[in-house]
Amino acid sequence: MSSPDPAATLRLEQFDPAAAPDATLRAAARFHETMRAERMPEDPPLDEAALIAGWRHPDAAAERCTFVLWDGDTVAASASLSLPRDHHTHTVSVNLGVIAPYRRRGLGKRLMRAAAEYAAHSGRRTVLTTADSRLPAGEVVLRRLGARLMMEQQFLQLDLAALQPQQLTNWLAEAEVSAEYRVWQNLGAYPAERLAEIARLHSVMNTAPSGERDPEDIQTTPEQLRTEETAMFARAAQRLTSFAEHRPSGRLVAFSELFWDAGRPTLAFQHATAVHPEHRRHSLGRWIKAANLRALPSANPQARFVRAGNTPDNLGMLSINHALGFQPYTTHTDWQLEVDALRASLLG
Repeated sequence: MSSPDPAATLRLEQFDPAAAPDATLRAAARFHETMRAERMPEDPPLDEAALIAGWRHPDAAAERCTFVLWDGDTVAASASLSLPRDHHTHTVSVNLGVIAPYRRRGLGKRLMRAAAEYAAHSGRRTVLTTADSRLPAGEVVLRRLGARLMMEQQFLQLDLAALQPQQLTNWLAEAEVSAEYRVWQNLGAYPAERLAEIARLHSVMNTAPSGERDPEDIQTTPEQLRTEETAMFARAAQRLTSFAEHRPSGRLVAFSELFWDAGRPTLAFQHATAVHPEHRRHSLGRWIKAANLRALPSANPQARFVRAGNTPDNLGMLSINHALGFQPYTTHTDWQLEVDALRASLLG
């Protein structure tokens, strides 16, 4: 008689990352670092203290829950769940991973089953999850489960050493002589006197390409921005934002933001870049991205790379990034599964 697969005996644990014991979170951090080293070996190691600080900080926007499978004191597989409280309240986002020695043993299926049951008991109808081209097995598993591809993003990377300063100079020279717009930067927390306006500007992201994803609009509030900033500073992260202001009206009409972690300063990440629809085709996207890149070395002298995501249909932003010298890095895909169908598939 063949001996049972040891992986089938791994202990399943559910915990709230904000309240879990330190030892549990340290093991979870080691798991994520193992996954990072496989997927992005050229990146600096994850900052364990920053990870744990982020998990410890309460998330006002979403309920969080984590399932892990333990092999002794090692996390062999993990599924992190996020259940939005204010928008898309029918969904649960699942970030699932299995470290290499434990793959092809059904651990992912065990965790997805636990996630689906939790989603069902929480009244959620739809599971959202992701895959990455650097770990292609994830997409294979999702297709096998009947997941539907919702959006594809190509992640690009800019080597700051290869950035052509003259390109920035040319674009910023256009901005400096503009009679209609003024470009300015902000490092760290948003200024209190413009917080409500910045919150409204964030809602412009609702007009960004979203593939087949649910187009429900997200209305950002000043309180949400301050909550996000508190969480950002708790994990020792920093943000540089460039704004475009319409001179005649005094309104903010565009913004672009870069983030980095104090423990991994060589990597900066491009998050939102948005231009109000009424002010597009005035080169504002070029100007604010160039302004951020010009200011980055002063704000973060150790920065070496900038990483940005683009959907294939966002042609304007792709054109800007290619002109700046961004190169393909990886492809990220978003997937959707209906909870009832997923539970039936996993029981089959």
